[in-house]
Amino acid sequence: MTTDDPKDRLLEAAGEVFAEKGFEAATVRDICQRAEANVAAVNYHFGDKQQLYVECVKQAHCAQNDPIEFEWPAGITSEGKLRMFVGQMMSDMLNDERPTWHLSLMMREMAQPTQACEELVKSFIAPKFAILHGILREILPADFTNEQIQLHAFSIVGQCLLYRFHRPIGRILVGEKQFQRFLNVELITEHITRFSLDGLRGAKSPTEESAS
Repeated sequence: MTTDDPKDRLLEAAGEVFAEKGFEAATVRDICQRAEANVAAVNYHFGDKQQLYVECVKQAHCAQNDPIEFEWPAGITSEGKLRMFVGQMMSDMLNDERPTWHLSLMMREMAQPTQACEELVKSFIAPKFAILHGILREILPADFTNEQIQLHAFSIVGQCLLYRFHRPIGRILVGEKQFQRFLNVELITEHITRFSLDGLRGAKSPTEESAS
């Protein structure tokens, strides 16, 4: 463990064990041994194993400095907000300083969602999605429904997630050297923003579609 804080040590140790074994197979004893902590420490700091797992999933998904709210610069355009939003996502997606268990645990959780996934969505993902929804509401025609805006939001988020969860496939498709060139926050932020804006500007409103 690289920290003196016992709660942080438990969180890091638990994340590693959960990523390796899954929630059911992981034991509090395993976690505490790895964290060099007393077995009572889990209940003291987190309540129980379940809540410790929830906190690990949140840590695995969210960078510690990842803001839920954005402070928009004065005079920023809707397009500028989108670029800033995508840039923040890509800074998280391409952060290779994060522990390897973060990705492994999230892959497990995505394959077999638990209560932790629900709590993660409520406390973090839904507020961020609402921000993106608001940005797209400013860009898309006024008569777009919430459902249509949600579909556009999913498309933008999907582009960002590729660079975190599908790196092995990308490396095979275009080669290691080429794919490494893509793992650049500024490059990918600009590409996803421009690509998305082109699509958003060309999107037809329900009124236009019914008239064509």
